[in-house]
Order: sequence, then C-alpha cells, then structure tokens
Amino acid sequence: MGSFFTLVSIENTKLWKRVSAKVMFLIMIILILAAAGIYKYYTVSQKIPNDVKVSQKWKQELQTNLTIQKTQLKQAEDGKDNSAKAFTGSLKKGIAEGEYRLSNNIKPESQKSVWSRSTEFSTNAGYSGLIALFVIIACSALVAGEFSEGTMKMMISRPYKRYEILSAKLVTTIIYGLELLVATFLLNFIMMGVLFGFNGIGAKEMLWTSSSIMYIPAALKTIIVFLLDYLQVLVYVIIAFAISAISRSRSMATGFSLFLLFVGSTIINMVAMYFSWGKYLPLGMSNFSRFITSGSPIGGTTLAFALGLSAIYSVIFAFAGYYVFEKRDI
Repeated sequence: MGSFFTLVSIENTKLWKRVSAKVMFLIMIILILAAAGIYKYYTVSQKIPNDVKVSQKWKQELQTNLTIQKTQLKQAEDGKDNSAKAFTGSLKKGIAEGEYRLSNNIKPESQKSVWSRSTEFSTNAGYSGLIALFVIIACSALVAGEFSEGTMKMMISRPYKRYEILSAKLVTTIIYGLELLVATFLLNFIMMGVLFGFNGIGAKEMLWTSSSIMYIPAALKTIIVFLLDYLQVLVYVIIAFAISAISRSRSMATGFSLFLLFVGSTIINMVAMYFSWGKYLPLGMSNFSRFITSGSPIGGTTLAFALGLSAIYSVIFAFAGYYVFEKRDI
C-alpha cells in the first residue's frame, strides 16, 4: 500500500509539472472572479433588487398555485405528449415543496441566502462543465499522453504492476478534480458573499430527494449539490480514462469525452425523453444535481436510479480500460 501511495505522489508531481495543469487551475480562478463581477454589474445596471416582497396572503397564493400545478401534473401524466412528461419531475418537486411549506408554516424567504445564491450561480455559470473539461484534459495527458510521449515504457519497467500504475493515474486525476472543486466552491461562495452579502449563513432550506422533502441547513444542501456535480464529472473522467487506456490517443480520448459531455449527453437525454428504454442508456441522466435543483428530467426516474445506473456503466468502462491496458503490449 505504501508503494502505491508513493506512485500516486509521483503521478501527482508529474501532473503539476505540466504547465497545462497550472494554467487550467488559474483559468478556473479567473473565470469565477470575472463571472461573479459581471453578474454583480448586471444586477446593479438592471436595478435587480436583492429583496423579494412576500405577500401577507402567501398561504392563499401558494394554495392557488398548488392547485394549478396539480392540474398540470395530472394533464402531463395522462397525456401522450412526451415532451410534457419531461416536466413532471419539476412539477412534483414544486408541489412537494409547496405542501411542505404550508404544513410546516414556512414563509417564503424575502432574500436569498448566500448559500442559495452560491448554488444557483454555480449551476447557471456551468462550473461543473468547466471542471469536467479541465479534468478530462488532465486525465488524457496522464494516460494517453504518456503513450504519445514514449514515457509509458519507462513506467512499465519499474517494479509496479500495471493495474497499480493505471490506478495511480486515475486517483491522481480524481484528486486534481477535487482540488478544482474545492477551489471553485470556496471562491464562488466568497465572491457571492462579498458582492451580495453573507446573509443567511445559518439558514435552512428544503431538499427534494425525488420522493420526499428534507429540511436541512442551506450550507449542507449547497455541499450536496457541489458533490453531485463532481460525481457527474467523475463519470466523464472514467470514460476519458478508459478511452485513453484503450486508444492510447490523447486527442481521441479528449475529443470523444468532450463530445459526450457537451453533445452526446444532450442527445441521449432527448432519446430518453421520447422512448421509455432511453432512460437505461449511459449519460442520459448523469446531471445528478438537477434532480435536487429542478426535479427529475425524465418521468419515472429518481436520483438513486440515476446514480445506480451511472455507477454500473462507470464500472464497465473502467473494467474495459484496465483489461486492455493489462493485456496489450506497451
């Protein structure tokens, strides 16, 4: 085990010696700072208020809204329009939150907490996609890059088993992604707090679990959303890892993984929307945080189902990568 950690340390050193790893980390920081600044400028220039006026009759208004949502849900479930069925998850989430608010007498917030603003802005800015982009590039450089650079033969000649070498590269890539995630989480939170105020630090918010509502600290909800976003990143990293080990082509591994990330998942999601068997395809429901923030994107699916299905496909991809790497001549 000690030798494996030494191998991970070596791979980590090699990764950070690459200029691209440092540049990508710096780019992430600059983009977060710039995006937060632009967002603040937009809210000020458009005179968008931080506070939302909550009516004294919020219960009656919420009850009316719930009646409308329940009608829409029934129409969507009973109808034959598959595109309408895609919104049933969002409607179920809205209904559950409204009923929970009424049952527990939780008045709508007049101002967003710093946690809520941080989560919302991170989702809208697409930070998880950027992290996935950078980690896929790092993964391809560590695995396929060593084939093209001719250094993989030197690694194989060392007293390490092949699966240990490959595992060390995967663990190093995951750690790099976590470093990007933590930096993004902290910097995004600080910028939202500095620019809009640190109100609601100890606030609580509702968390939709695909079947019920949990009332938890807003900080915990934000952490859960960020971790779910990272699990999505991890799925694409494993795909890039497998393609790198099989093809030995850095450009192919990077290009194909990015295609799946930005185009393929959208296409698969559309297939799942119109065909019942589509929900069993890989990547169609890999946007895990969406189940919490917007509700299930595909009717009849839950967060647990999406996580379980993605885990199965990830194991298959990883196994294929390891198998080819073990059997093929270097």
